[in-house]
Amino acid sequence: MKEYIPHKEPIPYLIVKNYFDEKDVELMLQETDLVRTTDIMSFEDGIGMPDGHKKNEQITVDSIYQNRNASHILTKFDKIYKDEKLISTLQNMSWFYDCWGFTNRDSTFINYSEKGDYYKEHRDIAVITMMYWIWKKPKSFTGGDLLLPRYNIKIPIKRNQLMIIPSSIEHEILPITKGFGRWGIIRFLYLIPPAMIRVINP
Repeated sequence: MKEYIPHKEPIPYLIVKNYFDEKDVELMLQETDLVRTTDIMSFEDGIGMPDGHKKNEQITVDSIYQNRNASHILTKFDKIYKDEKLISTLQNMSWFYDCWGFTNRDSTFINYSEKGDYYKEHRDIAVITMMYWIWKKPKSFTGGDLLLPRYNIKIPIKRNQLMIIPSSIEHEILPITKGFGRWGIIRFLYLIPPAMIRVINP
């Protein structure tokens, strides 16, 4: 059962435990496994970040499919936009989330981490960031929790847990100290001016 846990201070972020049905979780795990076995994932440097700022494998899901509906990950995440309780919870938390309804583009990527992987302090180039974590049972790694360093807030990650946060808030993925199998699914929400949309999609 979903459990919505809003945090208002010192920054507005939302945690939702047990967000998807277990059947949906398994379908997304099957997709992540398929993507990784095709050997198309790779290391990608963060934009404008120094060497060594991150270590993991990732790929943008949107780049894999011509038809968005062919992806379990993309279609499951699209359902979040219709979650009225989630939207109302966000808007009751902070005025910031009034922008939710004005976002008009998204992008989604998956990342895989194992022992030694990390992602140091960074901001995302978007408006709203969704972070979601899954792995096969039983859990086979330690570490990889989320840190909000400016506020000294450590968020232990849970399987099938969704987090929504302003993209401008600095966050960090702590190192995986043992094991393998940590999957993150990240969706960025953007607010692109209409004139720019016409340039992107003439």
